[in-house]
Amino acid sequence: MSIRFDCFKTRVLHPRVKHFDSVGSTNIEVKNLFMQGEGEGLIVIATTQTAGRGRKGRTWLSPIGGLYFSLILRPRLGIESAPLLGLLSGCAIVRSLASIGVENVRLKWPNDVLIGEKKIAGILSEVVSTSDSSIGIIIGIGVNQNCPISKMPSGLLWPATSIFDEIGVETSVEALLCSIINEIDELLQTVETESSFDAILDEWRKDSSTLGTKVRIQEEDSTIEGIAKDITKDGALVVETKEGLRNVVEGDVFHLRSLE
Repeated sequence: MSIRFDCFKTRVLHPRVKHFDSVGSTNIEVKNLFMQGEGEGLIVIATTQTAGRGRKGRTWLSPIGGLYFSLILRPRLGIESAPLLGLLSGCAIVRSLASIGVENVRLKWPNDVLIGEKKIAGILSEVVSTSDSSIGIIIGIGVNQNCPISKMPSGLLWPATSIFDEIGVETSVEALLCSIINEIDELLQTVETESSFDAILDEWRKDSSTLGTKVRIQEEDSTIEGIAKDITKDGALVVETKEGLRNVVEGDVFHLRSLE
């Protein structure tokens, strides 16, 4: 696959693409390149991954036909806002999928993109630093694109769907990559112009399937149940429990309405 650089229409980012037929993980590949001196705007894309990664070290299946890439960003408004770049990327994916006719695209906190309760894309964000204290945020994105779920292995952790399953035709991997990067760039422009993530958080709230839903959150050594009420300025999920409001920073979220 050859990437045409004229498909990027960016003002903040200066995309540079390295394409591989196969890598273990695009996040690991781009991290290695960051440690060697690469900076914001580098994109590593692979036709397939042999060791694709999700949250908590889980495997992200990467059959041929999907979109798998990782992008280096620099922190905005302090390193404490790093998690917000993952939420920003989710908003960009929603925009891009809607633009090619995928309907009812929603965001599940913290890093999933859903159609109904079926996962169509995922985001893995990681903070990395070099020996000279350069800090980067790696955003890994996997989209089930031209790979019908019927051809995926059974026993997936979450119900899944693909762009092909949703609209019935194959779409361009190159065009979707460019669209997502362009949307990320537009949202970054908003952050830099307003010196705030407030507009991004408002868009995430609008697109969320988690807020207003009864949820169960499995943390490392405890379980929380309640109603997801909001997200904080640093991206934590606010859950109303019987004991009061709790701010949840990480954990596996189950939408209980889909289990009842």
